[in-house]
Amino acid sequence: MRFLLFLLLIPLFLNASIKIKKDVADLDIDTTRSGWDIAIDRISLNLSSTSIQNQTNYEKFSNTHFKGDSQIVAESSLLFHSNYYAKHFVIFNTIFSEYGRNIIYPTDGKKIDNTTLDRIIISSDYTQKIWDFQHLWGGFDMGPYAQISYQTQFIKQSGFNRTQILRFNTGLKLFDGKYLKNFYISLFGEEDFTYKNPRQSFGFNTGINLQYNFNPNVKLVNYLNFKQYFLNNYPLQLSPELELEWNIRAESAIFKHFSIAPFFSFYLLKGKYFEKPATNIMLGISLIYGQTFIDSKAQKQEE
Repeated sequence: MRFLLFLLLIPLFLNASIKIKKDVADLDIDTTRSGWDIAIDRISLNLSSTSIQNQTNYEKFSNTHFKGDSQIVAESSLLFHSNYYAKHFVIFNTIFSEYGRNIIYPTDGKKIDNTTLDRIIISSDYTQKIWDFQHLWGGFDMGPYAQISYQTQFIKQSGFNRTQILRFNTGLKLFDGKYLKNFYISLFGEEDFTYKNPRQSFGFNTGINLQYNFNPNVKLVNYLNFKQYFLNNYPLQLSPELELEWNIRAESAIFKHFSIAPFFSFYLLKGKYFEKPATNIMLGISLIYGQTFIDSKAQKQEE
């Protein structure tokens, strides 16, 4: 009986041994990338239908997500990165911008000019590569990071100062996986120079960027970002409590560097002293251009 039990336990020991070996292998630093990785991730033109609710209480916020009316709008966006990969660290540099505007000239009455989106975010972060998990969720790297970013806008809104926010984040990041492109948990501090007297904020930030390729020409991209404000010194009518942004799209390649993508976008802002949040929902289609100029993986292969 003991011998039979021993025979039954052998596969369990072997399986555990294999798993331990894989886990140890996962701790190796990723050496598949080296040098610069430069690309236009996307330049997109979006045609969408926007539905905005409860924006009255938030009309004094500098946030432009709620400045327009529910309408059909045209928007554009840009995402560019210039990253540097070393053996034990990565420096991520990105420029993200989006702008949307709708101008209506009624036959009788004043011109209606709504800016639906207007923001530019320039960021740079240092990420230390601690582990390379090769066998979990398609593989990914992991390590602590620190990021500094600056947010502003293209055109100053009438009656408002130009948005100017300096932000610092530090936390833990999972990145560069087959499916898990980016996942971060961090604490952040903000200095908002938009107002006459600069405002400070401190809080928690987490986000995830997932990508699934159905085939070489079709992929599903999902982005989610959540921000919780713990402390800030904004006036009561401007004090934020939480912010949620979600975007999902299905990109289909149509010609060389061009693709087309139906998308769904959701943005929510909850004021600390407001009962209901304001929301911005967009459903539309994008024409996207994207191109890689320098591929860090190709550089490593050449070496």
